[in-house]
Amino acid sequence: MRINRGNKRLCFLLVSVLVLALVGGLALSAFAAEERQGTSSFKKTWMKIWEVLNFLILAFLVFKLLRDPVKNFFQGRTEMLRQKIAEAEGASIEAERELKEVESRFEMLDEEIQRLQQTITEQGERGRDKIISDAEQTAEYMLEKAKFESEMMMREAKIRLRREVTNEAVRLAEESIKKEIGKKDQERLVDEYLQDLKQVATS
Repeated sequence: MRINRGNKRLCFLLVSVLVLALVGGLALSAFAAEERQGTSSFKKTWMKIWEVLNFLILAFLVFKLLRDPVKNFFQGRTEMLRQKIAEAEGASIEAERELKEVESRFEMLDEEIQRLQQTITEQGERGRDKIISDAEQTAEYMLEKAKFESEMMMREAKIRLRREVTNEAVRLAEESIKKEIGKKDQERLVDEYLQDLKQVATS
């Protein structure tokens, strides 16, 4: 493909050189004839035409030779600019994605902080409720213990009082019986009375 293009360019250059040589030869022949015949308006006209032809041929050659390099240059620049624009768009999309990720992380962090605060609050409330419950149970236990000890003390006091009253009653009865009845009756009555008192004390 490249060899064919090179051959075409070489052929084009050779043809252009031949055309220039031919036109130049014709012009020189015309100039020689004019010099022999004398200067005329044809020479001036031909010179102008020759200048225009030279310019057009030169411009055509320059265009033909520089068209592909210039085209390739601008295509390369266009492709490079297009690639840079695509890279910039990709970088912008990537930056936007990273920004969204950062925002999402911040939102998750806020939610985690709120959850942590709620957990701490709930644990504090549970701890406070447990302390209050333990204090209530301790107070209830102490009240029950005090009540039980008070009842035991009252029962023991009643027993002691009953025992003392019984002993005093026995003593008084013995003294009274000793004064009023005989010895045998006294012993019998004392025994009966003691039996009655023992039954009362044990009931």
